[in-house]
Amino acid sequence: MNGRSWVCSAAVVVGLGASPALAEDDASTAVEQVVVTAQKREQAADSVGMSITAASGETLRLRGVDAVSDLPRLVPGLTLQESNFASTSITLRGVGFFNSDLATPPAVTIYLDEAPLPYPAMNKLVAFDLARVEVLKGPQGTLFGQNATGGAVNYIAAPPRDVSEAGAEATYGRFDRVRLGGYVTGPISDTLTGRIAVQGRWGDGWQKSISRPGERLGRVRELQGRASLEWKPTDRIVSRLTATLTHDGSDSLAGQFNAAAPIVPALMTPGLLDFPVVTKPRAADWSPTRVGTGEPFPYASDTTFFQALWRTDYHVRDNVTFTSLTSFASLDLAYGQDPNGTPFDLNEVIDEDGVIASYFQEFRLSGQKRRLTWLAGVNYARDKVKDQPRQFFPDVDVSHTFEAIDPQAYSDMDLMTSRVRVETAAVFGRVEYGLTDTLMVEGALRYNADRRTFDSCVLAATDHFARFWNFFRGGAAPPTRVGDCIVLDPANGLRPADNVHSDMDQDSVSWRFGLNWTVRPGVLTYANISKGYKAGAVPVASVSAVPQYAPVGQESLVAYETGVKAGLFDRRVQLNAAVFYYDYRDKQLRGAVKDIAFGPLEALVSIPKSHVVGVEAQLVARPVDGLTLDTALTYTHTRIDQFTGFDATAAFGDQSGTPFPFSPAWQSVTNLDYAFPLTDRLRGFVGGTLNYRSSTYAGVGAPESFRIDAYTLLDLRAGIERADGRLRAWAWGRNVTNEYYWTNVFLNANAVARFVGQPATYGVTLAGRF
Repeated sequence: MNGRSWVCSAAVVVGLGASPALAEDDASTAVEQVVVTAQKREQAADSVGMSITAASGETLRLRGVDAVSDLPRLVPGLTLQESNFASTSITLRGVGFFNSDLATPPAVTIYLDEAPLPYPAMNKLVAFDLARVEVLKGPQGTLFGQNATGGAVNYIAAPPRDVSEAGAEATYGRFDRVRLGGYVTGPISDTLTGRIAVQGRWGDGWQKSISRPGERLGRVRELQGRASLEWKPTDRIVSRLTATLTHDGSDSLAGQFNAAAPIVPALMTPGLLDFPVVTKPRAADWSPTRVGTGEPFPYASDTTFFQALWRTDYHVRDNVTFTSLTSFASLDLAYGQDPNGTPFDLNEVIDEDGVIASYFQEFRLSGQKRRLTWLAGVNYARDKVKDQPRQFFPDVDVSHTFEAIDPQAYSDMDLMTSRVRVETAAVFGRVEYGLTDTLMVEGALRYNADRRTFDSCVLAATDHFARFWNFFRGGAAPPTRVGDCIVLDPANGLRPADNVHSDMDQDSVSWRFGLNWTVRPGVLTYANISKGYKAGAVPVASVSAVPQYAPVGQESLVAYETGVKAGLFDRRVQLNAAVFYYDYRDKQLRGAVKDIAFGPLEALVSIPKSHVVGVEAQLVARPVDGLTLDTALTYTHTRIDQFTGFDATAAFGDQSGTPFPFSPAWQSVTNLDYAFPLTDRLRGFVGGTLNYRSSTYAGVGAPESFRIDAYTLLDLRAGIERADGRLRAWAWGRNVTNEYYWTNVFLNANAVARFVGQPATYGVTLAGRF
């Protein structure tokens, strides 16, 4: 750690686990117990033997955490990565999977009211009108299924209420950012209640073009809506139907150029070597027009997400409940992105037809009898994903290899096609048994059957590219034409394949065992061991040979964790701590291969052996009325134990001993809030959040060109509200020190570029409940 990180860490008192919200009554100095559903039933977070970060909807609103991309500001140990294909990935305690396509399952899955959003592109705008968010750390496969080796994020939507209420909120901030939202809830009849919530966000671009002064990118255009109906015909039945609809019309972000990476220097596009490298957060660049048309490049997204969720709980008798959870989710995606940070056409992407359709059904039965608590269930999921992004690269040096022979033979664009079909079925169960009044043992088991089929290809999109490919193929017959697959099959004399088909049928058994000891009321110690799996995948990539589409099999992780959760000093202090060790097998990573035509290209790789060891801690304290300190620290040590292959720059070698990508050793989040009376009817409040992250790397092998430097972000807020909390106004600032930082680095054809975080933003918010 450098001196700066020690200063940040010195402000952090060791503690971990649940992140309790604070009681709204300032007369009380007790830390409030947060109720979570981490084990698919309501429990106080501090009574659950696992690491959980939870925050109420009120806390999320006050701190400005209103999108999935804001989670790193709430959860130490969690990082979020933007890819150069307009997708995002989450890494938690070093466990994650960064990828660039629609159809690859994550290692940390997001859920909305316990229903999975199985692909990262589906979750961008679901975090609004929430009751709370729960982040569960460590493998969650026994209850939440595969693809939760790193953990699970469960967003709990605000439910309908049986009393009439309405609320509204308006925000205006830098870059003319406007957010307007509101809700209405209440009874419709004696047995039916409802809730409707809407939100919209608009704003101007914050990125500035280096080469074309006055041009901006990064406009925000988002709409979100949710409607819920809850039916309670008897005391034993609760049935809720919820529909969520969002639309994203925002600009994709441009990269910031960092270095030229020629493959054939003599053919490099003029001006690339001399293109400026800048270190200002708003400076970037992008191609102004779509290749070959002169039309403006379509940076604005046109993406619609819909989910219908139906949950019914039937209390068969006092201590037995049957639950049915049905979900259908769909995504229609279209976007354009230029991640290389230059006005040259090095590797732009336009995806006009990305589609996901996902169905999920779960039935479970749960109950309690004396010292025994149990749960058993089955579920089934079916997904269909279609994607066909188009890549543009006429300015890449190798694209002009054959122009001296045929001026019309150059590589300008291709079309990557992918069809993925998934069927997953599982049976699972969990038991807790109290050996004594203070000692409880738990066990859980899940069998999962996963069937996946992949159909992939890369098509020649233009006559220029077809002619280029025929030269590359050495004149082999028949010639490649527009619309033909250009992926060469070494097993068939390097003839192009019509389609590359793969099947993957894999089963897994996830399990968990634990021991919880309540030392005294309010003090829990626990130890557990668990195993989880992440499903296999096939990449969507610009490949030239069939072996590059080779499936990567499922990964597995065995996690060991022990910790303590202690309420101290009449519950004025909540102190939690844990240590953990992960034994990782066949870890999936986005690496690289040297393509026979285009040099270094991204590819999926499997790491035979690796491990993670770490410690987390969190302290929440209310030493006096109105003053709250909430501070947390995570240390994570990740290492590849066995892997010989290509690093992120496509350099071949032994990568053993290097860390995982996107896994900083140190992360901390510290919040300080103080509320104080102004009059009998008004009170003021001030607060701040300090977020620190040490350096990490964005690629396999930790090459220096992929380094992400350490950074510290400071947010501040101050406001005034009515004593009953129904009216509130506050001013806020995020990254108020205007820290220059970046979150991802990638090799994009002839350029190394990175995504830069936003500069200082500030604004005012007005909110009311009526």
